[in-house]
Amino acid sequence: MNAKKIIKIIGTVITIAALAFVVKKLFSMDISAEQFRSPETAASFAVCFVIQTVIIVFSCIPWLIFSESLSGKKIPFSAAMPVYTRSNLYKYVPGNVFQYIGRNQLAADTGISHVDVACATVLDIFFCVFWTGVMSFIALRRSIGTLLREYGGRLFITALCCIGAALVIGILLFLKFRQKITDYLSRYKKAFEKDRLPRLIKGILYYLLQNAVTAVMYFICLKFMMADGTEFGELVIFTGTFLFSWIIGFITIGAPGGIGVREGVMIYMCGSDDRIILFVLVIRIASIFADVAAFLIGTLYASAYKKRTGNV
Repeated sequence: MNAKKIIKIIGTVITIAALAFVVKKLFSMDISAEQFRSPETAASFAVCFVIQTVIIVFSCIPWLIFSESLSGKKIPFSAAMPVYTRSNLYKYVPGNVFQYIGRNQLAADTGISHVDVACATVLDIFFCVFWTGVMSFIALRRSIGTLLREYGGRLFITALCCIGAALVIGILLFLKFRQKITDYLSRYKKAFEKDRLPRLIKGILYYLLQNAVTAVMYFICLKFMMADGTEFGELVIFTGTFLFSWIIGFITIGAPGGIGVREGVMIYMCGSDDRIILFVLVIRIASIFADVAAFLIGTLYASAYKKRTGNV
């Protein structure tokens, strides 16, 4: 059995495990049908579900751009999107790392280096967090200080640990694979050449567009679910808080998909108002369904593409 088949078997096992954890999470969320009977709640769920599904399906674009820029090879969307949507589901497996490991299936499918895919994933993570932080800061403005006083220490420690771990790993790898790393760095310089740089910048700016769409989505859902007297400024702050809560959920090790952490941040900042709690619940459930829907779209797309091209 070759390495490619082994990777596919492992991926299938992790996919089944991820789906099992999704089902388990849904059953543990104490969802009541009564909560979704109001038109406002149903509309919020529908908006979030549809938009997030679309976002997840096309979120592979910047990662694909990074993979192409670093590898110097053209990679079809048809190869990247199914891998991305499937590995995205792996975030529900405890450990919060399998969704990134799973992306290396792209290397096995396309023949590019696993190092190229891993480096593209690192860039994807960095710019995703960076632009989410920028959008959150813009929305929160003065209120950012309150959140930083509560969660700034966690952010600082996480950043310090990541930098420290990266330095240690980088030094050890350089000492052991000096020539290979030098060759990779020499090749990666080409990604910043004049003719290839504009495409790389498009990939970086994609996250700004994605976060802007996400922020508008949260704002609309909050507008649906909050009382008519809620001011525009309050809704903007709530939107910024939810974006910030994504970052905290993201950096919390061992939390599947940030489950529980984001909700806690939102309630801390916005209060335990029943509407806020319901908003958080609706967004969480819609996100889970969107992850599964994107996975199914990716799977069906890959199957249809293989049949069309004769690579069954």
